[in-house]
Amino acid sequence: MSRRNLAWLLLSVVFCLLCYYRGDQDPYARYALEGYKMIDRMAYEEVPDRELFEGAMRGMVDVLHRKGDEHSAFLPEQSAKRMQSQIAQEIDGVGVILHVDGEPPMLKVAGPPLPGKPADRAGVRENDAILAIDGKLLGEMSVRELQLAIDMIRGRAGESLELTVLHEGENEPETLTLVRERIEIDSLRGDRLLPDYTWQYLLDDDSRIALVRLVTFGIKSSGELEKLLPKLKAQGMQAMILDLRTNPGGVLGGAVETCELFLPANELVVETRDRLDRVRASDYTSADGPYVDLPLVVLIDHNSASASEIVAACLQDHKQAVVIGERSYGKGTVQELHPMQAGRSTLKLTCASFWRPSGKNIHRLNPDRQAALVDDNWGVSPNEGFTVPMSEVEYERLLKARAKRDVTVYHPETPPSDDELLFYDPVVETAVAYFQELLDRLPEESLDPPATTQPSESAEPLAP
Repeated sequence: MSRRNLAWLLLSVVFCLLCYYRGDQDPYARYALEGYKMIDRMAYEEVPDRELFEGAMRGMVDVLHRKGDEHSAFLPEQSAKRMQSQIAQEIDGVGVILHVDGEPPMLKVAGPPLPGKPADRAGVRENDAILAIDGKLLGEMSVRELQLAIDMIRGRAGESLELTVLHEGENEPETLTLVRERIEIDSLRGDRLLPDYTWQYLLDDDSRIALVRLVTFGIKSSGELEKLLPKLKAQGMQAMILDLRTNPGGVLGGAVETCELFLPANELVVETRDRLDRVRASDYTSADGPYVDLPLVVLIDHNSASASEIVAACLQDHKQAVVIGERSYGKGTVQELHPMQAGRSTLKLTCASFWRPSGKNIHRLNPDRQAALVDDNWGVSPNEGFTVPMSEVEYERLLKARAKRDVTVYHPETPPSDDELLFYDPVVETAVAYFQELLDRLPEESLDPPATTQPSESAEPLAP
């Protein structure tokens, strides 16, 4: 039997596996069962049941993709474990992110290793090519095999690992010995990395202002923020920049709990609706937040998505924050996680959409972002006058400079390096200029942020 014919049959199998109980009502569930039985009994090539199941799941999800749902996914065992680790914000590994790059494909280190973690201590560097893992050569592997090889880096905390790497610009490989450890994936980062590997949040240029970068929404994110804020207040923080740029989202509960820190009780945070536009749930704040009076700016960009957009939209609609940067991604759909195969794999299924307190939809229906910009009814746009346009080249340059700054230990007593002197973030500078004008006013003047609007992408930025 040809692989093409087998693939067509696999597509129907999932209906049997997911909808068997509906067989009497849905003929396609019955057809799927018939197809599965035929493959199992008659196929010339014997295929393990697990592969049939996973192929069928991928086929069904592919239909959803073709219908416009780009966020549903079937996650086999290893992928499901990775996602659960991200949500739980902890992993047993060495503190490095790998990706497949180049032609022929090679496994490379994407970005600097996490400071102070096993890879960093062992001497792994950004852009290192991984040639072997525990003596297993990777040179002849396909892209898919290399992607699977990434899982070899992970293991149990305390287990040793050997990596043979080729540093960028060098000719001779080096074999490094590392010991895996439990790595906590922190949600929060500040502006500068201190010698004890904690973050400095108060800005050097104005210590009244704190820069808090929330990089993901995991199950611990809001708790981390709640613990940090009293410390910053004690250090003299009078205003805060909450940076959600490049934050892809995460756990809905983390977004709701983050908003609760800055809002009065009984305020709508987000509403979710099903495919028939029926309200499934409305999340309200449960109590008065402890930081309702804290002057707040939220930074977003075109990679701020999902939970990031919920937070930015909520605080903007309730006039609790000024939003600065560029229009967000427009991912306003809810994905539920359904364990399968006794929990070994997971179906991530889009089941609802997010709606902001103003009643506007967050989700961008048009996959072409540029074409969709003419429509104001999706995502989150900066407040009027606070759009900070950046070219693609400028944006990539800023990301690289920020990544380098994040792994460079800051010694306040030593003269700044050239990289430190040249570092410039126009979006942060816009927020600083806004806060300095706000904080320098006479005490009797109001500190309320300006009224919220949804401007076009062409709005002029505030000069830094």
